[in-house]
Amino acid sequence: MKSFQLLIISFLILVNSISIAFCQDITLSWDPSPTPEVAGYKIYYKQDNANYPFDGTGAAEGISPVDVGDTLSATLTELGDEVVYFFTVTAYSTDSESSYSNIVSNSWLPALVIPTIGATNEPVPVTFRWETAPSDYDVTYTLFYGTDQTEVRNVEIIVVPPPISGNNTILPGVIVILVALLLLTLRYRPATKLSQQAVALLYVILLGGMLTACGGGGGGGDSASDRSTTSTESTVFSVNKGSSDYHQAYDLEPSTTYYWKVVATDTQNPNLTYESEVRRFTTEDF
Repeated sequence: MKSFQLLIISFLILVNSISIAFCQDITLSWDPSPTPEVAGYKIYYKQDNANYPFDGTGAAEGISPVDVGDTLSATLTELGDEVVYFFTVTAYSTDSESSYSNIVSNSWLPALVIPTIGATNEPVPVTFRWETAPSDYDVTYTLFYGTDQTEVRNVEIIVVPPPISGNNTILPGVIVILVALLLLTLRYRPATKLSQQAVALLYVILLGGMLTACGGGGGGGDSASDRSTTSTESTVFSVNKGSSDYHQAYDLEPSTTYYWKVVATDTQNPNLTYESEVRRFTTEDF
């Protein structure tokens, strides 16, 4: 059985959106496979997410995959309007089919730049880089990488809601009491050591109550990196990069195949995410 190498899809264009029929036609173009035995190409598609299998329905040309023959461009028509679709392409011969190409979408996704698809002998530290979002997107980026392709593909950002604030209505009263007690202490100094100790103890009790009302004085901001994590059962590494578009990883093993992806999270709505494809690369032997 022959193996096929399929180059990346070079671009995706939204050709038309027909408001009367509430549908959209999407044209895909891709680079040719360098394998001479290629007989044609198949377009795989699905809606809502980029997870396999690509078993989409709805295109007038048929369910996924759509065999488009020996061509480097094809259009899928009558796809649902205002629906996000994901696409990938394979090349095939009479007895074999290639692996999937990179994944593209009719919506913006964080495109991966380096390491390139299937890169080998990648020097460590490995530099990950991806394209930033258009100016009208306000997102932060989380990088995921690991040696298990399925885990990297399926891992998700778990949004942990910020701690529920305590009832702070008691705080003003506590402050008033502390101020009043301080004034009384200054005017009527305790005559005995026992009285002084009692006043000090009362200060400690009231101060503790004030800190409790403030949420325990735990400190630390409620940043996106504090709220975003991965499943504790996952072996995938995750790095919250904020608005940065690159990361250098020093913790990779030699001669090891890794998989990686980037997820962009909307800063105003943490449940709105944009997920890249999953890419593979192998580190050098050092």
